[in-house]
Amino acid sequence: MLSEEQRAELRKQMQRDESKVVNIVLHDEQQVAGEVEKATRDGIYLTDGRHYPYEQIREINGLS
Repeated sequence: MLSEEQRAELRKQMQRDESKVVNIVLHDEQQVAGEVEKATRDGIYLTDGRHYPYEQIREINGLS
């Protein structure tokens, strides 16, 4: 699970003018990518409707 500090770093990265495309590695080793719609305390929501709770996420854009 990502720490609060790592979540803050992710939010900071997403606020930049750069693309919001992320690569996510889940605890079951599945890798997914997509554009972030929003990041809340409940997890990451992608623009295509997928949602990943932080408990399922092992790594986001290399942050583990």
